[in-house]
Amino acid sequence: MIQEDRLRARQARRVMNRPGPTNWVNLNDRVWLAKQQSSGVFATKLDGSAIEVLISKLVSGVATGQPALTLASALRMRTIRMALGRAKLDAFAEYHRDDLRTVTVIYSGWAYTPATLDGVTASQIKAQFTQHLIRAGVTAVPGPLFAMLHGEFEASSGVFQLHFHIITTKAKAAALLRLPKVVKGYTKTATGACPVRRSLVRNRIRQFTYLAKAFWPGKPVVLIDGVPKRVHGYRRIPEPFGTQVLLWLDRQRLADLIVMNGCWSPRKGGTPGMRRLYLLAQGGG
Repeated sequence: MIQEDRLRARQARRVMNRPGPTNWVNLNDRVWLAKQQSSGVFATKLDGSAIEVLISKLVSGVATGQPALTLASALRMRTIRMALGRAKLDAFAEYHRDDLRTVTVIYSGWAYTPATLDGVTASQIKAQFTQHLIRAGVTAVPGPLFAMLHGEFEASSGVFQLHFHIITTKAKAAALLRLPKVVKGYTKTATGACPVRRSLVRNRIRQFTYLAKAFWPGKPVVLIDGVPKRVHGYRRIPEPFGTQVLLWLDRQRLADLIVMNGCWSPRKGGTPGMRRLYLLAQGGG
């Protein structure tokens, strides 16, 4: 994670580049940056001062070994993932695996170009998703639901697709299938993926820790026999879009990436495990 933060800082510096005409000092960085961009995908102008602040945070964390308080730091996300992973396992320990499901939810309204990503916040997406859950009657179904916002970048189209990864009960997961029926925009993706995909719980450690990731991957879509197919595996998001994601994450709070329903609340209470999960989600681990 330290090596990853060092690389993020280095690439952010190269994205920022030196202003002015191209010369021998900045030529290599500009050629490197130009080679990463897909044809027809236009990058937005990034805030140089914000990049400098982010670099400072990452470099400080690398130097001291103490994660900077930013979601753009892989070192910080490792700390969060470890704490949340343990808390999720404890909070859902009383449920048999047959009574649980993991779910991925994709909404077309959460697809953003580089020009529009900075105009939205995690808090706004969280509020919208919460309203969708209410409209579909999901929140009326007894049982816990824990969801975390994540994103991917499709380089050939230049789209950031945000989505939620969820742990919930079998009954609540079934209720999530009502989302496409009551909210426009929950439709199949260009590659044919379902907007609400449920999975049985076979490996709690792997599936529960999957919800909180240290990075957004690049997931290109390619044409195979004229049919769009999403390439499997993880790739680094090309620059300057990777740095744009880090800047976006740097502005968000962990609590705004997480949606919890039926778990624990100051008013209704809940189990000690759910209370611990709630407090971690609110306080950042």
